Amino acid sequence: MNPYRIINPETIKSSMMNNMDMVKQLISLYLTQGKDDFKNLEQVINEGSFSDIASKAHHIKPTMEYIGASDLRLAFQGLEKAARENTAMEDIKALYFTIKTDFDTAMSELEDYASTLS
Repeated sequence: MNPYRIINPETIKSSMMNNMDMVKQLISLYLTQGKDDFKNLEQVINEGSFSDIASKAHHIKPTMEYIGASDLRLAFQGLEKAARENTAMEDIKALYFTIKTDFDTAMSELEDYASTLS
């Protein structure tokens, strides 16, 4: 049974071919690079650049599958689509804040999962 709400440890292991050293490396990398990528997304949202928002969301989106966060991937996909369609910025920001809550939860869950690996 999966004890987490956003991530899925079995998916993480499977995407790394059950190589636990690779799992640890992925998590470590994602906890740094993923957070940086998300900060970059926040910055372009604050700047109001539709094309940059779409690009940053597109960049983050596929990695969600590696950590088993399919719903979060779909949310990033929705944000990317909204930006490509020049949806009202207040609507894009609302999507972003919903995603941010789940992204922060995913990062906390990854930290917790990493602490269980020896």
